[in-house]
Amino acid sequence: MKRFYKQVSVSDQDGLFSVLLDGKPIKTPEKSPCQMPNKSMAEAVAKEWDEQEVEITPANMPITKLVNTAIDRVDKRRAALTDELVEYAGSDQLCYRAEEPIELIEQQNKVWDPLLKRMNDLHDIELKLAGGIIFVEQEKSQLSKIRTLIDVMESFPLTAFYGMTTVTGSVTIGLNLFEGHITVDEAWEAGQLDENFQISKWGSDFEAEERRKNLKAELINAAYFLDLSKA
Repeated sequence: MKRFYKQVSVSDQDGLFSVLLDGKPIKTPEKSPCQMPNKSMAEAVAKEWDEQEVEITPANMPITKLVNTAIDRVDKRRAALTDELVEYAGSDQLCYRAEEPIELIEQQNKVWDPLLKRMNDLHDIELKLAGGIIFVEQEKSQLSKIRTLIDVMESFPLTAFYGMTTVTGSVTIGLNLFEGHITVDEAWEAGQLDENFQISKWGSDFEAEERRKNLKAELINAAYFLDLSKA
């Protein structure tokens, strides 16, 4: 789509913020009003629209995409999304430990154990560990506690948490990042620990590195979106 507007601005109405293109408010892909909870988020979205040149490239507008997701998906399909996140907790990658080699076992213990311990200490959530890839069923009582944590998240922060969890493959990593206990880089390294170990042994290729680059960008954007949600 070609750029069809000249001026981008931000509007405040009753405490909700919108981005205007030549005075007209943008809408989500499902035609809902694109209203944001604070000025900082609206300004970030406005910046993305203003930076579009001849062509509008959605791939260069990650915050706009996350806002649309929060409104069109999280607001309207919250129950299904919560179920999906609880399923992630039921198969959290931090619970599946290598049985060999010893170097990988030691790395998993060093990086992953403190994240699980923090979740236990702060939220009384204890997930079972398993060796290898054999599925271990988590206690329903523990998954219920995770559901309770998710239920109190508002839609915009929940959108960020969803991205953190799906990129890292772990509710535990996602929650530690969401609550500010670890940095984006630490979350990324924890989520990629097994893959990084394999790369150190066997190397990587261009396609794999491009995929990892895109995933890390998603994680960075999710963390930035969480900061905007709290602004």
